[in-house]
Amino acid sequence: MSNVKILELDEAPEEGTGKQIDLEHPYTEWKYLLAFYNVEGKYYCIADKCKSCEGSLAKGVLKGMFAFCSKEECGWNIRKGYCKWNHSDTTPIYKVATHDDGFYIEI
Repeated sequence: MSNVKILELDEAPEEGTGKQIDLEHPYTEWKYLLAFYNVEGKYYCIADKCKSCEGSLAKGVLKGMFAFCSKEECGWNIRKGYCKWNHSDTTPIYKVATHDDGFYIEI
């Protein structure tokens, strides 16, 4: 695993909102589409694609700790990565670290 910078501090989403991040890993060059959230001053990062219908989580609605996708409103827990209606269905989550120069994730 490596720590990869995903965002500058001044680009953080407002409280209770999220934003989509299109990331290319600097070493592997793999592409990631991420959803990055600010909830109660803590930051969370999850894969942006809903595994149920492939809608965007970042472009959907955030209700508490659940991001609901833009297509079918399937809810995903942004802290643990599980589906609200089927806890055995999970999506990748990434630990967020805040440094003086920006936000990083372990990937």
